[in-house]
Amino acid sequence: MAITPLDRLLEYKMHLLADSRQPRVFAAWWQDLTTAAFSAWFIGGLILDVNAHARDWAESFFTWWHLAFYTGFAATAAWIVWILVRAHRAEGRTGMAAVPHGYGPALIGIPLFLVSGIVDMIWHELLGIETNLDIFFSPSHLGLAAGGVLITLAPWLSAWRRETLRVEPEPIPIEARLAAPALSLGFLVASLVLFLNYLVPFTKTPFETGIGLEGRFGFDSGPVAGMVFTTVLVLALAVFTTGRFRLPLGFFTVVFAYPCIMAGAFTGFENGAYVWVFLLAGAWLDFLVWLIRPELRRRRDLLVLAGAWSIPVWAAYMIATGAHAGNWPVAEIGLGAPVVAAVAGALFMLVVQPEHRDAVRPTPAEPSPFDDVIARAKAMTANRGNEPQ
Repeated sequence: MAITPLDRLLEYKMHLLADSRQPRVFAAWWQDLTTAAFSAWFIGGLILDVNAHARDWAESFFTWWHLAFYTGFAATAAWIVWILVRAHRAEGRTGMAAVPHGYGPALIGIPLFLVSGIVDMIWHELLGIETNLDIFFSPSHLGLAAGGVLITLAPWLSAWRRETLRVEPEPIPIEARLAAPALSLGFLVASLVLFLNYLVPFTKTPFETGIGLEGRFGFDSGPVAGMVFTTVLVLALAVFTTGRFRLPLGFFTVVFAYPCIMAGAFTGFENGAYVWVFLLAGAWLDFLVWLIRPELRRRRDLLVLAGAWSIPVWAAYMIATGAHAGNWPVAEIGLGAPVVAAVAGALFMLVVQPEHRDAVRPTPAEPSPFDDVIARAKAMTANRGNEPQ
């Protein structure tokens, strides 16, 4: 029987899928950064789509914002495939040997996103466009979200895998090395802000929040519940990242950048005050992580981090609400809700690091700035006690 070109093509494809059993390698820092840059286009298209929904622009499957979204996906997917092709051509790698560490989930995300995109188009044509809360529970949208997260998380997973295997980092400044992972993690948080918007108070407008907390037409517990949830989410993010990496100053500011824009797009950018508070909350978290060093996992440090982040951020949120909406929350909520969020954050930290009296406390090789402040305060107190009467 004659061998057809189709037979040869299928044979070649099977050869590409067979693992060449070479040790897997890591993507270079610039490759991860390029992946993050294409992902920024990808998630940027999603933000445009969210903004279009918020502004009630004419909606169908074939729109300019959908074009930006899907071309961003295509560009990111094509770049990842090119990395695999380059590994095959340069070193003869096939199968998983051609896939850099951390990029395996992206190979699942690409076909998942494609299938979900086709289902989404059919869903919209047959059942119409979702306009309310149901949009965040649509099966096709959940599939798109899962596929997109698996793709855009590749730089973060690459860095995580490198730390797990204790591979020597590339000889570049840590800011450049962790830029792509920070952006990648930010894309995940932006997706959470979108699909859990009903639990994130930054996605509301100041007027809406002010009316709900002023009590004139009855109280809305949603913003306060959102403060508690967001506090736990941010603290979990801080514990999760500092437990693995020694982070440069500015890491969380980069992580919060896309989530801030996503929160603004959700209201058509009518909540500009909240967007700035959200971004400054990331910068404030940067400063606190540098000052307190929660990676030491001492209970005192974790509790201080919980209170020092929650109370100023949610106090600023209350002030932004009243100043921009003219409807100030009642005093009990305005003063008490930030404290409640801080207590919930502290309880979460106790779960993360409970007190064990028989455990040996970690001793840092070099004290954190927070340790130095505490030591100076104790010395000053001791000196005052020794002063002659």
